[in-house]
Amino acid sequence: MVIALNDIVMDFPGTRALDCVSCDVRFDEVHGLIGENGAGKSTLVSILAGLQRPTSGNMTIDGRPLTLTSSVDALAQGIALVSQEGNLVPSLSAAENILLGDEPSYSGILRNVELKQRADALLKEWFPEFTIDLNVPVQMLDMAEQKVIEIVRVLCRDVKLVIMDEPTATLHAKEKQQLWKIIRRLPQRGVGVVLISHFLSEVKELSDRITVLRDGKKVATARADDIDLNEMVSLMLARGLEGDDVSRSSVKKDAPVVLELTNWRLAGVNIEKFEVRKGEIVGLIGLTGAGHFGLARSLYSGAGVLGGKLTVNNVDVAKPTPRQMQGLGVGFIPDHRMENALSAEGTIQENISLVHPEAGAVSGIIIPRVERAETLSVMQRLNIRASGAAQTIKTLSGGNKQKVSLGKWIYGARDRYRLMIFIEPTEGVDIGAKQEIYAHMRELAEHGVSIIVASSDLLEIQQLAHRVVPFSAGRPGLDIYAKDYSEARFVSAMAGEI
Repeated sequence: MVIALNDIVMDFPGTRALDCVSCDVRFDEVHGLIGENGAGKSTLVSILAGLQRPTSGNMTIDGRPLTLTSSVDALAQGIALVSQEGNLVPSLSAAENILLGDEPSYSGILRNVELKQRADALLKEWFPEFTIDLNVPVQMLDMAEQKVIEIVRVLCRDVKLVIMDEPTATLHAKEKQQLWKIIRRLPQRGVGVVLISHFLSEVKELSDRITVLRDGKKVATARADDIDLNEMVSLMLARGLEGDDVSRSSVKKDAPVVLELTNWRLAGVNIEKFEVRKGEIVGLIGLTGAGHFGLARSLYSGAGVLGGKLTVNNVDVAKPTPRQMQGLGVGFIPDHRMENALSAEGTIQENISLVHPEAGAVSGIIIPRVERAETLSVMQRLNIRASGAAQTIKTLSGGNKQKVSLGKWIYGARDRYRLMIFIEPTEGVDIGAKQEIYAHMRELAEHGVSIIVASSDLLEIQQLAHRVVPFSAGRPGLDIYAKDYSEARFVSAMAGEI
């Protein structure tokens, strides 16, 4: 089966989100869809999922006219969307989420035993290798298991095409591999996939064909085997990757040590010695549970610290706390920004001013005019694209949300920070915004700020870091320097093979 979208136009007040886009999607393939934030990806799939109706243009399914006025219409045609944010009910069990809206009942009374049996049968039918406790609240499952529950939930509706929007954005390496297997298998079971992902290597690896959007227009559809990563980037941006050749030689071996660890211990993690010098970007990599993310968090919050010595800016720290580390000039930009850093309902101004509210005050009193001026200054510096400081966080793109997460530490800081710790700094961020964030991180380093960055994106680490510390089984391996960077070297080091 084939769905064809023909000359699709989508106008919003003041902007054209899609400009005569034509493409087709088959039910026996994984079809990658890539482009910068604002390129039109989300608008296109929302039309395909029945959530929006185009201004003009039409769709057909195997040559027959196809009109979708709602997600219910789309489901009737076998089309379902698995969104990036997810749509599970956290307090309900995994089984209840799978059959939500189709629960077995008798005279209005829920038949719990039958519900669990049906949910278990569906899980085993589609993903027999997964063992998931379907009786616990879904919020207690890990992110990969939650994503599996979402997929089973749509597949039990006789779906023939699944749209996956950033399915691996919040997953670690091992979890990603599990989901990759699922995505590859679906077309073999007669279910097509439309895959949106900011991980271009993932799109190339999984897709049969790839469609590229730029500024609301389709610029290409190509077989994945016929297009390489550089070509994908060039088509998306009309320019290549910037900053591949970072000037890593600028960090002197005798530069002052900003942070030093000795015999640092967390649960299952032991670090005999670790240090970061002024202006140095140190990348931390490892497989899931290797300890690199735990180390990064512990340096700011003290989470899980069992012992060891920490020295920051020549000050000994018995056990870090956020207040103490901030006072010593350490900032922290965490992963899962909407859970750990930002308020979705708050404005840009409210979020950016959280860390240093005093910067918007005069004689101890918050002055909205001063606060707004400082916010606009940060927005301009970081190129945060928004209608103004009053725009709410939930309406921003992923890249702009991440810039706000960074902007909190720049607002009113006046260069007080000497070390910044980033965890997954471009999680769910498109390639163009990634390059902007990388540029801001490099600028900080060039001005003498030390940076620790823990990331599951090896290309990101390769572009950013002066030095890479690979973790395996809770211990750091030998440092890897720029001249030896390669994906193969990183993977071998993370596996403990070198």
